[in-house]
Amino acid sequence: MEAIQGIGRSLINSAISGLVKTQSSDAKPSGEFDSTLKALLSPDKTNKISEEELFSGLVQERIKKTKGEAGLTDFKTIFESAKNRLRKADGFVPFEDATKEALKEFRDTGKITKDEADSIYSQAFAGAQLDQNTNALYDNRGGPNDPTMAVAEMEQALLLSGALIGKYDTGSETAAVRSLDEPSNAASNSITTSSADHSEVGSSGFLFKPVSDSDGKLAVLLPPNLAGLVQSVSLVGANGEVIESGRYAGNGNGGRDHYRFTKPGGQYSDGLSVMATLTNGQLVKYIINETSQRTENIEPSNQGSSSNAGSTGQQDNQSL
Repeated sequence: MEAIQGIGRSLINSAISGLVKTQSSDAKPSGEFDSTLKALLSPDKTNKISEEELFSGLVQERIKKTKGEAGLTDFKTIFESAKNRLRKADGFVPFEDATKEALKEFRDTGKITKDEADSIYSQAFAGAQLDQNTNALYDNRGGPNDPTMAVAEMEQALLLSGALIGKYDTGSETAAVRSLDEPSNAASNSITTSSADHSEVGSSGFLFKPVSDSDGKLAVLLPPNLAGLVQSVSLVGANGEVIESGRYAGNGNGGRDHYRFTKPGGQYSDGLSVMATLTNGQLVKYIINETSQRTENIEPSNQGSSSNAGSTGQQDNQSL
């Protein structure tokens, strides 16, 4: 297994190295870019940086480029406040969310225009890509082979991002336009399912995270419009058997109820369902095609009364 994981990491590193060589041959990051980012970023003890942290540094570098040192100072004040609000109990900061929250406030208070904010966000988002999924930003937390984890050596990350930012500054390339108001990871390569009943209940905000940040095990987040309405959440096999009932772990990350399980997602069988039993007896089911993969923003595949599910609701209550 370790050998397989090593091969996977080598392939990712090779891909990144290839991108670095290709981009650095066209444009080299300026000394100012390098020094600015090094002053803003704090790599871990292995000198690695995550996509989310790099994104945060690039947003600040873009603000300095656009609004000067005074503008960067103003943004840092807002950013520090956002980090403190979102900081988790173990000290972890979700840099993507904190940076976006600060940039929105920076925009909304008139420090920059909407177009400037979207441009800064778009360029920083593109420049922070360190893996092959260029439609999402990931942090440095998770277990081996976690697809929601993306890191690179500090120097390699700066070379890659600096080459691309250099092209944006010279006008030889333009970043794909993104809206600062889009949800985080909204365009990630999540697994989606078709729905026979596209009901409004639970239609967005769902997350199945195979390797959670806190304990490396499966975490399920339900849409915010279900908060306080759920009696229990269970993993249900293809044949209708209850595999495991989740433990309620509070509300957060956009007002979503969290449920935790005893194993990483990949250790459960593919094709299972996350079944939420509401307090009114209604069932909301999300089908997970691949349990080792992050699945988000999917719609429930079907809904109905708990009477259609035999004793599923009763078993869930006894387990929670």
